[in-house]
Amino acid sequence: MTNTTITNDTAKDIANDVAETSGTLAEKASATYASAKESVSDAAAKSRDAVADAAAKSRDAVSSAAKSTAETVKAHPGATAAIVAGAAAAIAGAAFGASKLIEKKREADATPKVPPSAT
Repeated sequence: MTNTTITNDTAKDIANDVAETSGTLAEKASATYASAKESVSDAAAKSRDAVADAAAKSRDAVSSAAKSTAETVKAHPGATAAIVAGAAAAIAGAAFGASKLIEKKREADATPKVPPSAT
């Protein structure tokens, strides 16, 4: 055997080893991808189910509260009117107070600030 023959045989062996290793790595990568894809799909399905369940519970709670409020308003119209009037008065009072505070701040900002004379 010559040096060239040995080198060619060695090169072929190395190429075969690389091809075999590449095939094995590709198979492992494909299996890992499939496993990850399945895990993500399962997690997405569970999340979707949990969100749908929470939305249904929220919708039921809001519906129940709305029905209860409507029934209470119908049963006690005088009390409802008093509560609404009280809330409106509180909001109007807060708005009036805020406007007075803003007015005082504007007046204070408009007044020139003169430092005391040093006599």
